[in-house]
Amino acid sequence: MDLYIIRHGLAHPLGQKNDFTDEKRTLTAQGRDRMREIAKGLRKLEVRPEMILTSHFARARETAEIVADSLAVDAKMLMLTSNLAPGSPFETLLAEIKEKHVESIALVGHEPDLGELAGLIVSGDSAFALPLRKGGACCIHVTERIPSFRGVLVWLLTPKQLRIIGK
Repeated sequence: MDLYIIRHGLAHPLGQKNDFTDEKRTLTAQGRDRMREIAKGLRKLEVRPEMILTSHFARARETAEIVADSLAVDAKMLMLTSNLAPGSPFETLLAEIKEKHVESIALVGHEPDLGELAGLIVSGDSAFALPLRKGGACCIHVTERIPSFRGVLVWLLTPKQLRIIGK
């Protein structure tokens, strides 16, 4: 299985408005534009997820929608999951992924969770986190799903690198 891990794009700061909660923070105009450029880079890398799972937080949903559109992922294969919300246990997310029976999947969510998840799969230890900048992504080729997820890091790219690839 190819697992693509994508951090959400640049979002509005927390507390910008009185009714602005963390869950409602959306991408900035610049964040949306950069995510479109990043998604072009992912397309040039021939990233082809069968499914995209995303956090229900607005900035992650928006990021996932931009990526899905650019990579021509069927809209019904873009799914919200509470297992990608900040602080959710990895075990429940990995169990959900196992149930999907796909050979390629993208996850869109938040740091430090995504970096720790990538580190756990690659090294067996979530303390070995892979840093993902806003809009950054990595690809892990998962070699084992039972008893636990294990894989090999194929690439880890910054948003700037992905934008350059997309040009």
